[in-house]
Amino acid sequence: MDLLFTAHFKVHCAEIKEGEKVHVVGSLPVLGEWDPKKAFPLVKCFDEENVFSGSISVPSSVKQFHFRYIRVAYLDPSENGVSEPIMILSKWETFGSPRACLLEVEHRNGVARENIVDQFGSYGGKTQITDGWILNDQENVVYFRIHGDALKFFVRSYANKEYRLKVEPFDVRYSEMDGDDMVNLPTPELPCFSNTDLSVLTREDPIFGDQYFNGSLFRNNLDYLVFRTRTVSLQNMAFCIEFYHNEKRCAISYVLPSSMSGSHGGTVSPVIGLSGAPVGHIHVDFMVVKRSQFAEKIPEIDSMKETYGRYWRKRTRMLQIGHRGMGSSYTKNIDQRENTIFSLNEAARRGADYVELDVQLTKDMKTVVYHDFHVLVAVAGRDSPTNTTSASGKNKSLHEIAIKDLTLAQLNLLHFEHISRANGSPDSPVSLSVTPDRTETDEMHVPFPSLAQVLRNVDENVGINVEIKYPMFMKDGTHECQGYFEQNKFVDIILAEVAEHAGNRRIVFSCFEPDICTMITKKQHKYPVSFLVVGATNRYVPFQDIRSDSSTIAANFAAGCELLGVNFHSEELLNDRNPITIAEKYGLVKLVWGDDLNSKQVQELFKDEMRVDGLIFDRIGEDDAVKQNVFVVENHNRSSLFASSQHASRSPSISRRCMSTIE
Repeated sequence: MDLLFTAHFKVHCAEIKEGEKVHVVGSLPVLGEWDPKKAFPLVKCFDEENVFSGSISVPSSVKQFHFRYIRVAYLDPSENGVSEPIMILSKWETFGSPRACLLEVEHRNGVARENIVDQFGSYGGKTQITDGWILNDQENVVYFRIHGDALKFFVRSYANKEYRLKVEPFDVRYSEMDGDDMVNLPTPELPCFSNTDLSVLTREDPIFGDQYFNGSLFRNNLDYLVFRTRTVSLQNMAFCIEFYHNEKRCAISYVLPSSMSGSHGGTVSPVIGLSGAPVGHIHVDFMVVKRSQFAEKIPEIDSMKETYGRYWRKRTRMLQIGHRGMGSSYTKNIDQRENTIFSLNEAARRGADYVELDVQLTKDMKTVVYHDFHVLVAVAGRDSPTNTTSASGKNKSLHEIAIKDLTLAQLNLLHFEHISRANGSPDSPVSLSVTPDRTETDEMHVPFPSLAQVLRNVDENVGINVEIKYPMFMKDGTHECQGYFEQNKFVDIILAEVAEHAGNRRIVFSCFEPDICTMITKKQHKYPVSFLVVGATNRYVPFQDIRSDSSTIAANFAAGCELLGVNFHSEELLNDRNPITIAEKYGLVKLVWGDDLNSKQVQELFKDEMRVDGLIFDRIGEDDAVKQNVFVVENHNRSSLFASSQHASRSPSISRRCMSTIE
């Protein structure tokens, strides 16, 4: 009969909120085998504040186990008169390597960890706590953004005043109005929603936290407020926006699910004054993040064994990242067709540590690697101002069409030119068309590969920065591509393809659309996200969204949403280094992209003076210096060191050091 050890857990959790509990998840069956839904619950100690404890029995055959502490809360959907509380993940420890218990070393008379008191989120000299992702199909995370010219008052006594705003969720089934006040009727023991927390992107501290009792200051075109709530019964939720002036509530507004069309957009709600009459209105942008529709098919998506969402190994060497492989080929004179397997592998062969590529979806919801939202399709017809001549001498007109309006089969069948040729300029130095001619028979040169094809065929040693292409409004009033896919479904398809085909490859997601970045962090935790920002620019039409228009706001946004880092635009950083300071303050990874990086002198400036973590640029490896992928070098050094250790030792032992797949 196998003897049993007893392992104790005791943890102090200083910032735990009312209603939250602490569980332990780990490598043992009793700890859920890394499934947070099956984690072992600890009990709150009555004689010690914010301390939780518990113990488990472990067979003596188990030499060691690993674990993490997690903070959870329970919400009640109260559906159909039958309530089954649903556990949501509030916070968890996201160290690269989880806590370890070496039973055979630590036990005393069969008892291990008896007098150890852990600190939640602190281990091995590091502190790392991250918001939880969505664990349940019924669970949604609702974001409200109040910014810009959001407030309009048409009653004189309410105009020209400063207001503090607070958002309070409520369950419409258990509330009614009594005059100006909300009255809560008898409710289930547990609510169907969490407290609403707040991030202010225009202040020094953008981290999500509790709201003040009298709200936070909002001034049109000065302040940017982001409110966040979790719920397991969205259809029964409503939100009350309270207005405070001189410490007193003076007006309210309501946002109902019925006024939120779709999962992403904006809504305008009336502001009701003390008399009960409308005095103005407020514009609120909203986003609803849902659980990945493929989560149940990908069991590892919820596993807490490994997480790289906040992990990046700092190096003295700055990483080099190949932009679209070897570079932009349709607007610059580069020999390798961009975003093809050949171009990506060529960058890897020349020493790129990562390669950057662009992913979007076709009409039939297939992933394709291509940068622009539109292409020019050649159609046989009459002469037109924008035309080309086929090999047979027949004129073909070029017509603009969106990638999203073409199926994958059509992309592989028709002839396309790059959108930059829409003006019909015959003097362009660029010779490459999007569609290869008949002499180009190598499939590695073919455009529109799927993300899965790239993940299977590109050198496994090179990391991949997957830029997700999602269209946005521009400051000139135009839109990059109207009528695009619903955000949740769009992101789910890309995440599922990466989860299925990436294996142990290093992956970093990025996107110019900030809400897509937020969404990825709420759907999974394995892969990190870096926010792409244009910032102040004279080269491009800027985005309407201020989060993409200002690198300072971008850094605050990335810190508040717990992203890995920011992909800064070189143009703004060369004029203003303050965003770098903010990124360093919050431990964000600093990557840089832009045409300025074609200069070696500028590259050295970012490396030596700004000490950024990586550069994304064209024509990687085309100088005289011989480069080798940093991960290949490090793996070789590890192997050499291990081989030397084995040769020197008569009784070699296996190293327990965790080798991260994303470094």
